[in-house]
Amino acid sequence: MDRSLLRHDTKSTHRSFALVLAGGGVRGMAHAGVLHALEYYGWRPSAIVGVSMGAIVGATYALNPHWYEALVNMDTAFFPESTNAGNGDLRERVRALLASERAFREMILGWGAGSRSVKQGQALLSGLTLGKNLESGHIPVAAVATDLNSGERVVFEHGSAAEAIYASAALPAILPPLVRPGDGHMLVDGSFVDNAPIDIARDYDVDFVIAVDSSQINVKNGVRNGLQAMLRAFEVGHRAHTKLRFKQADYVLAPVFPISMDILSFQHKRLCIASGVRAVRCQREQLRMLLE
Repeated sequence: MDRSLLRHDTKSTHRSFALVLAGGGVRGMAHAGVLHALEYYGWRPSAIVGVSMGAIVGATYALNPHWYEALVNMDTAFFPESTNAGNGDLRERVRALLASERAFREMILGWGAGSRSVKQGQALLSGLTLGKNLESGHIPVAAVATDLNSGERVVFEHGSAAEAIYASAALPAILPPLVRPGDGHMLVDGSFVDNAPIDIARDYDVDFVIAVDSSQINVKNGVRNGLQAMLRAFEVGHRAHTKLRFKQADYVLAPVFPISMDILSFQHKRLCIASGVRAVRCQREQLRMLLE
C-alpha cells in the first residue's frame, strides 16, 4: 500500500515528520506531553504510528479536537493497577494479597486481571476518539497489534478507531484480546511483534521519522509480586528488538521519568505527561535544527 497517498497537507512551514509512539503502559502517556510541547513550538506531525498506549494517544490526537484535555482527564479506572503486597500496614497488605489472588484467578481461568469486557474497553476508547474511524483524522494515524494466531503484525489504518486501539493495547492477562472470527485474528498488544514500527512511518513520504521511547530500563524499586514480575518480563522481552527499531528512526526522544514505575501505575499519569513535555523542551534546539 502506498501510504504517501494518505498524507494530509498540514500547511506547516517546517519539514515534514511522522511520529512513532511506542508502547509503555502508563509511561506512554508521555506521548501526550510530547505532542503538546511539539505543538507549542509549532511542529506538527504529518502522520502518527502508535503501539499500545502510543496508539491510544496518537488516535486521540488525530481524531479529537480537544485531545489534550481528553487524555489528561482520561478515566484510567478501566486499567487495573498492579498490586503491591509488600507496602502499607497489615490491612492494606491483606487487601493487596486478596486483590492479587483474584487477579491471578482471572488471569489463569479467564482473559485478564482487568476483569473487563472488550465492549467496555472500546466504549472508553470510543469516547476519546469521538466514535470516529481512523481515516477521519486530520492526519493519517496507524495502530499496530499482534495476531496471536499467526504471530504476525496487523496494521490498522481504516475502520473503527476504538476497535483498532483496543487491539493495539490489549495486554495479555490484563485485558481480553480482540477476537475477529471473520478473519481469524486474535489481536493483542502490538508491542510483542513491533514496538517501534519505523517502516510504516516512512511509508507516509515524510522528511523525517521521530520516535518516542517511553520505556524505563532500570526499575529501582524492584519487583515485589508475580503480576509485577510478569509485566516487567513483557517489557524486558522485547527491549532488544525495540532498540534495533529505534536505530532506524532519524531522531529518538526518550522522556526521563523522575521515579520508577511499572506499566500499570496509572496514578502517575500526569507525571508521565509532564516528562514528555520536558523531553521536548530539553531537546528543542536539536529538534529545531532537524525540522527548520
